[in-house]
Amino acid sequence: MWALRILTGPQAGSVVELKMGKNLIGRAPQCDIKLLSPGVSKEHTEVAVYKDKIVITDLRSSNGTYLNGVRMQSGVMRLGDKLGIHDVIADVIPSPEARQQRPAQSNAPAPMPYYGGGAAPQMPPAMPMGMPEQQPMGMPQGMPQPMAGMPGMAAPGGVAPAPAFQQGGFRGFMDKLNDYMDRVALPGVYRLPQFVEMKMVLLGFVVLFIFSTTLLSMIPMVQITRASIINESKRRASSIARTVATLNQTALIQNSYSTLTTNAAEAEDGVKQVLIVQQSDGMILAPASRAGTTPDLPFVHSARREMRPQAVEVDSSTIGASFPIGLFDPNTGEQSVKAHAIVLYDVGSLAFDDGRAISLFMQTLVIASLLGLLIYYFMYKLIEYPLVALNAQLDTAMREKTDNTAVDFQFPPLQALIGNINSLLTRYIHGDSDGGSGGAGFVNKDGEAENLVQIVGFPCVTISKEGRIVACNPSFLQVARAEMAQLQGQPYKAIPDAALQQNIEGLMLRSRENTRGIHTDQLEFSGHLCILSCQAMCTGQEVDYFVITVSPTEGGS
Repeated sequence: MWALRILTGPQAGSVVELKMGKNLIGRAPQCDIKLLSPGVSKEHTEVAVYKDKIVITDLRSSNGTYLNGVRMQSGVMRLGDKLGIHDVIADVIPSPEARQQRPAQSNAPAPMPYYGGGAAPQMPPAMPMGMPEQQPMGMPQGMPQPMAGMPGMAAPGGVAPAPAFQQGGFRGFMDKLNDYMDRVALPGVYRLPQFVEMKMVLLGFVVLFIFSTTLLSMIPMVQITRASIINESKRRASSIARTVATLNQTALIQNSYSTLTTNAAEAEDGVKQVLIVQQSDGMILAPASRAGTTPDLPFVHSARREMRPQAVEVDSSTIGASFPIGLFDPNTGEQSVKAHAIVLYDVGSLAFDDGRAISLFMQTLVIASLLGLLIYYFMYKLIEYPLVALNAQLDTAMREKTDNTAVDFQFPPLQALIGNINSLLTRYIHGDSDGGSGGAGFVNKDGEAENLVQIVGFPCVTISKEGRIVACNPSFLQVARAEMAQLQGQPYKAIPDAALQQNIEGLMLRSRENTRGIHTDQLEFSGHLCILSCQAMCTGQEVDYFVITVSPTEGGS
């Protein structure tokens, strides 16, 4: 479902949900959407909502209906388009967005849809386009239904519903977060450009992003580096322990303890201690300076229990590795462990120092800054370009009195702004057309053309000088085999009959060359020969629009 959001006038900010089918807009009490502006007719405009489109039709109003600043009789409205109902501007938004923008519901029941002022009634959940809402019996068409679970409405049995953010799960949480950001966080951000130039604010955010991202990236980098250093330290400590066990195995088998040596291993970089510990009682056999003592190291006791090679992290700076030294036991036929080669290895010998860490951080920061500043340049230009282009078009439009500005960016807020600018330009040009009299002497050519087709008895169509169909009567729709919404406001090439298109094009070309004459051509419709007549309607030497009629030949029917 869709809703109409009123942007200007005494009811600015009001949001009214549109029902499927026809919605009547005007000042009269029976209108579905009642506007309070005095320039709005009693029945001014009709908004017809279908499953695949929204059609706007002007109801012969005194002050006209405008679509994106262009007065029209009927046309198709899309998201982002601006609807002008005399001096009231509105747009169409989806119903879920409409509900988010409404204030809380008052306790008093609303007798009709919300028209502005006071508290807004809660609207039912959005329905897919094309699926009509089910109205309770006795409730007027367009009246919002009380729905269980909606905020501010009682559920069956008088049980109060849970808050929307509890019911909606993740979506409700995101709605609550967006509401918090809009009310608390973003107002402060919006004040920054009031004190600092906009490009400096944008640069500040980019610099903050670069620095924080670089700093945070160091955390996983340090963790990954430390894990690599630990693994390498374990590998080296295990290798040294295995070498010590291999070199001293023969001496242990021969019980020649005096020849046990650990000197080569102790000379390795990063080695803290090298011990050969007896399995039976845990006494140190080598080095000779500590022989006969028992080491007070929990890792040694763990190695004696495990009886297998291992390498573990003793503390944050030390790796312990053990390798059993065994001999063949002829009684059991198995290898028995007689001692263990123990190595304590310093992790810091492989880690890079603080200077290297700072250097790595600075290198990462420089690279991120270069890429970030490049992104900032393109981002700033992307923001600046549509504003500069729109400002240049606005200067040209005011100088040359045209009402058409456009920037082909798929950015809905920008397109909404352009629609409002075009609407204001139309009013500026119309109000200035008789020398500053406020538009009192301005003749609305579109309205003149619309009225003209209604007083012509034959099929008639009026086409603007740009080739846009301004208005046509029902008889012409029958001849052209088309619907009003298919032709109104569209180029004349939208007429399904290709032969009729070509005749109209030729007549308009001849009328441009000779604006004073009535130019005719002949065309057959359903076996009847008819005359097409074209008259150019001019203001001075400039053509405003063309009037084309279809009439039977003399004696025809």
